Amino acid sequence: MAFPSKYAGALLLIAFAVICAGCMQPAQSGSKTPAGYNDVTAQEARSLKHASEGKLVIIDLSTAYEDGHLPMAINIPLDSLDSKIPGLDKSRPYLVYGQTDDAGIAGATKLVKAGFSPVYRLKGGYASRVTAGYPAE
Repeated sequence: MAFPSKYAGALLLIAFAVICAGCMQPAQSGSKTPAGYNDVTAQEARSLKHASEGKLVIIDLSTAYEDGHLPMAINIPLDSLDSKIPGLDKSRPYLVYGQTDDAGIAGATKLVKAGFSPVYRLKGGYASRVTAGYPAE
């Protein structure tokens, strides 16, 4: 038995609304680590930047932008991060990376311990972004 045509339009509209509602949910990027931050790939980091509507703070933990940096990143060397944390806005999301994974892990851990959330770490550091072919400065 077929639906009467007067209901077909309403059913299509409801189906469309349900599908669109699912598309509007923010993507869950990365995997939560035991330290409380999220590891993200270069692609996930790029999606985070676009989804955050300009709120994502990107911190380059290397010393003086050694080989380049991500667009819009601020440079706070890892050895200076502790002294800069009090001046950072805890209400914003943070993405950290360094030239090595160790620097990114240390920086992300420091931010989480200081009460920042959400915190994301770029897996593979700066090199992972370049290897993925995304723009850098």
